Amino acid sequence: MPTDNLLGLLDRIRADDYQAFEQLFEMHWQALYRYAYKVLRRVPEAEDITQELFCDLWANRAQLRVHTNAQAYLLGALRKKILTSFRDEDIRARHLRVLGTGQETTTETTLRSLVSRETRAAIRVRARLLPPREQEVFVLAMLEDFSVKEMAERFATSEQTVRNQLNSALHKLSPFLVRLFG
Repeated sequence: MPTDNLLGLLDRIRADDYQAFEQLFEMHWQALYRYAYKVLRRVPEAEDITQELFCDLWANRAQLRVHTNAQAYLLGALRKKILTSFRDEDIRARHLRVLGTGQETTTETTLRSLVSRETRAAIRVRARLLPPREQEVFVLAMLEDFSVKEMAERFATSEQTVRNQLNSALHKLSPFLVRLFG
């Protein structure tokens, strides 16, 4: 698709045109997914991160400002999501090492085993500031001892999506948690 047409689609998306968004999705999802797969080498993660790119694009459409190369914009946004996922995986691994769990990065560590009931209640209150799904995933994982697999089955989504939501919640709550435990 010529860049002018793609820029036009992005302008229409910014103006809340869902049909334009569907066109963009149909035209570019496969190529973006292939790129994500080449980098990640895992089908579920590549699917999730590509899907998240489009979800973010629609959710943040009002701020969408692309004036030159729209294809480069989409690829750059995908690269940023992939790099962020690598960073989040690294942060999670470091947190597990700091906690001294000695567990694999795929093993969940819950707050239930580490803190008092009052502290958990304060964390629940603070978690209410998160978006609904992130809040639910955070509470189930950290306070109710649900595994990523159990949550993925419960929400009928991939385990990577649950991990991404949990990492996002932890990232948003980390300043509060650091103050609480510091």
